[in-house]
Amino acid sequence: MSHQHSSLRFRQVHLDFHTSEAIAQVGQDFDPDEFADTLQRAHVDSVTCFSRCHHGMIYHDTQFEARHPGLQRNLLVEQIQACHKRDIRVPIYITVGLDEFMAGRHPEWQEVGPDGKPTHSGPLQAGWHKLCLNAAPYLDYLDAQIAEVMETMPAVDGLFFDILLQAPCACPWCLATMKAKGMDPGNESARRAHAQMVLDETRRRLTNTVREHSATCGLFFNSGHMYPSFREVTDCFTHFEVESLPSGGWGYDHFPIAGRYARTFNKPFLGMTGRFHKNWGDFGGYKNPAALEYESFSSLAETGGISSRDQLHPSGRLDPYTYDMIGSVYEKVKTVEPYCVGAKALTEIAVFNPEAIGVQDNRIDNSLAGAYLMLAECGYQFDV
Repeated sequence: MSHQHSSLRFRQVHLDFHTSEAIAQVGQDFDPDEFADTLQRAHVDSVTCFSRCHHGMIYHDTQFEARHPGLQRNLLVEQIQACHKRDIRVPIYITVGLDEFMAGRHPEWQEVGPDGKPTHSGPLQAGWHKLCLNAAPYLDYLDAQIAEVMETMPAVDGLFFDILLQAPCACPWCLATMKAKGMDPGNESARRAHAQMVLDETRRRLTNTVREHSATCGLFFNSGHMYPSFREVTDCFTHFEVESLPSGGWGYDHFPIAGRYARTFNKPFLGMTGRFHKNWGDFGGYKNPAALEYESFSSLAETGGISSRDQLHPSGRLDPYTYDMIGSVYEKVKTVEPYCVGAKALTEIAVFNPEAIGVQDNRIDNSLAGAYLMLAECGYQFDV
């Protein structure tokens, strides 16, 4: 079913770097050799590093004014160069749905509910401000920033686009395009259908922007789950990454189901967990190493690779304990990896995904979770 290939590495780290513009001296302690050597010792063969984060800050030399004001160096370029010397791939992270820098300067680009209020945080509330993916000037900005990355980075192994989500929006852009398509903005199901169209069009547009510069670099659009709607745009993905932090809101039922669904798309995939206990960016919380081992081997058992998420300290130094822990697990993964490359799932049962007919209870429908638990406890092999 799922065919892993050499371009998608098995032992990955997704290195978050969401860093407020109020933080000074960003990257001041970064040492390229120490950074890459730490990853290499932990048996990491791919690390996703940041071009632009949810704060809207850019972490390399750029023509845009959103370069992090506290950034001490051309960080992303140095990360790529140091890792490539050690045959560690560096996919590049770019946020899509969240950008505080732009949301603050252009509140008119934010998603709006039918009540006229922002779908996420209001102007005086803490929290992220969600941008509408149908706001034409914001998509132009995204396109230009992606083009800059493709043209100025030493080499681009892949792009990880995050927060590909769209609410049933009633902003001026969405009202205008719905009317142009003959859709009734007053009808919620029409707004939902339009939101899905906007999402698909955004993925296609960004894919085209990347492909104008590279025919081969990896492409993934993250929405926090494996949705049936991905089947309409699978040509935009080179692989899938199943975001699933069991102790951080996804629960332990999520990945065993989402992974069994991901492998039916006939593209390689990663199971994305993290070193965090409570949630992404939980600096003080370390996962029990046995849990990281369980989650990593669960992904291998479902024919996937592994991506363990971390958050780089603003200073630019990796936390040694984190990489001792990841390394202790990845060393074991490395020993069994030759048996996993090109592995296929041999299944005896197919389980219908109720999300395909619009049924959804949080991330996993209860009926699907029940079917998974019964079949797993009985020892049956199945795909969703």
